Amino acid sequence: MPDPLIWKKRIRTLRAFNYSDTMQAGVLRERLLHSSYSLTESRIMLEISREPRLTATDLSRNLGLDPGYLSRLLGRLDSGGVIERPRSERDARRRVLKLTEQGVRIARLLHRRVDDDVAEYLAGLSEPDQVRLMEAIRTIDEINAARSAHTLDIRFFLREAEPSDAERIVQAYEALFEQTFGPSEQFSLVLTDTAAQLFGASGEPSARCWIAEMNGESAGSIVLDLLDARRAQIKLFMVESKRRGLGIGGSLLDEAISFSRGAGRSQVLLWVIRDQRRLQGLLSKKGFKLAEQSVVLYYGIQFEVETWQLDLQSEQA
Repeated sequence: MPDPLIWKKRIRTLRAFNYSDTMQAGVLRERLLHSSYSLTESRIMLEISREPRLTATDLSRNLGLDPGYLSRLLGRLDSGGVIERPRSERDARRRVLKLTEQGVRIARLLHRRVDDDVAEYLAGLSEPDQVRLMEAIRTIDEINAARSAHTLDIRFFLREAEPSDAERIVQAYEALFEQTFGPSEQFSLVLTDTAAQLFGASGEPSARCWIAEMNGESAGSIVLDLLDARRAQIKLFMVESKRRGLGIGGSLLDEAISFSRGAGRSQVLLWVIRDQRRLQGLLSKKGFKLAEQSVVLYYGIQFEVETWQLDLQSEQA
């Protein structure tokens, strides 16, 4: 057996590879878990243990399960004392999935059994074959990563931003702006001020912000500013370029629109720099209409800006 640290790393590498493959194939081997729970129930517990703040919608998408079927399984796990479904502290419309103390113990046992199964498999290979296997996995991962926008790995989930996310949001949006229009010190200052206003000195957000996460990394974000009793405005809406085309932008927009509607706003606004055809097409699909065009000077740069507007009152009529 190799050095314990190398051995443990190999187990984790093979587990991660098998997990990715499992998400695509939608199966786990029966002998892998040796559990009294069904394979799907075991997958649900493992997934909840991996990703905190999951909702049933996130879980359905991640595991490729029918929402109705998943709802019945979650009901059984809830009744069995394995999970609980409290309302989100920041958004009462959403219920998050959490493991109970009993569920945590079961998930830990499942993780250990997966480790044991992988270790048993590796132990049956010679050292040269183990090295070749690790190299093959790295090669496959590199190929998949390079094609991530067009391959099977399209799982993402949304969560509300936290104060610790502020710097990451600013850096991502600043990088996107600089890549498109060049550096602007004024824009950087405005972004920093916006983040400070978003979360405030007390750590409580003065506006709403959602993050899309994919493979443990931020894939996009959206900020919703409740301007007054009637209007809400979307700001800092972005999707990482390598994650576009996966439905992330549409999901972020849906979240902002849904919250605006629930907060009693009748109109949602968004400023768009002209000729962003992908974004304009998405807005049209969501019911936004072009309301105004103008030429403005922002951050020392002249822009042709469009104001897009979604009328929630006419939508409900």
